[in-house]
Amino acid sequence: MSLDINNPILQLILATMLGGLGVFFLLPRPRGRWVAGGVALVLCGMGTLAAFLITRFGQPLAASDAANIDWVGSGLFWLFAAGAIVFGMVLVTQRNPARGAIAFAFVILSTCGLFLLLAAPFLMAATIIIYAGAIIVTFLFVLMLSNVRTASDENDRSREPLLGALAGFAFLGLVLFTLHSSEADSTGPEALLTSIERVRLTEAVSKLDAGEADEANNLVNDVLVNRVDGKPTVAQRLASHDADPRVAAFLAQTIELRKSNDKVFNAQNAADKSKAAAALRPELIVYLGNGHLPARNVANLGTVLYSEYLLAVEMAGTLLLVATVGAVAIAGRRNPAKEVPA
Repeated sequence: MSLDINNPILQLILATMLGGLGVFFLLPRPRGRWVAGGVALVLCGMGTLAAFLITRFGQPLAASDAANIDWVGSGLFWLFAAGAIVFGMVLVTQRNPARGAIAFAFVILSTCGLFLLLAAPFLMAATIIIYAGAIIVTFLFVLMLSNVRTASDENDRSREPLLGALAGFAFLGLVLFTLHSSEADSTGPEALLTSIERVRLTEAVSKLDAGEADEANNLVNDVLVNRVDGKPTVAQRLASHDADPRVAAFLAQTIELRKSNDKVFNAQNAADKSKAAAALRPELIVYLGNGHLPARNVANLGTVLYSEYLLAVEMAGTLLLVATVGAVAIAGRRNPAKEVPA
């Protein structure tokens, strides 16, 4: 019986086992730490995970036209995603707590980069301020104020490398398997709108921005009316799955988008065509799931925080100040004469 290396389930199991075994050898413990072998196993696990993602979800940069690939966005996504994974492993495998704190800061920065790519600048800024700023700085202050003069043996007492690696990567495998199963059974709008259709609708938005309403109208017609590459139209595919509430809602949105597009085609003069094109653009953006972030979103959140929730914000700041004063007071009570020299 031969094993199919292209089987996503087999790839998922191998990636989880190799990654878990690699981190097990890298975790600090009294004896048996194998750094070179652990790094090699982790790299093999990441390669197998990449093969699983490509096998299951397709080429990440695939498009009908290479000119339509967002190379900058795709490159930043893989950079931030790889940074979060790599520095997360460095965090849990470091013996030095200060280096672990710095690795945690890079994990936060990588995660914030992903937030920014998802058009969530407030969440990115808040996460940087709270985690990469306040928590990391507080952690480093605790290390400095504790005034540890000798090497700590906490890794020998508290670490459980085998149980930690098993628990962490069993959870990772469960998450990936759930993602694989849910995506395989999905009949939602995301599965029924092909990448070629998305590219053409995105081109239609660009044409509308350039004032080329007729070209945009033709591109939308290619997706909603004509058959792209001989395949059924979006409405025809959605109609076969209209029992799903999400698909039914997307079908209704498709019908409304087609009506708006017909208004562009049936406009009698340039003024009516321009008005119909201006109304079509936001509908098309929402249809693609790429709605723009309101310009005053962060300002509105700030106004709410410092008006309706001012007391809660001030109380949180007061608690942090009290904690800092308490740490300084505790660190200042030491008697140097009673300390045992290293």
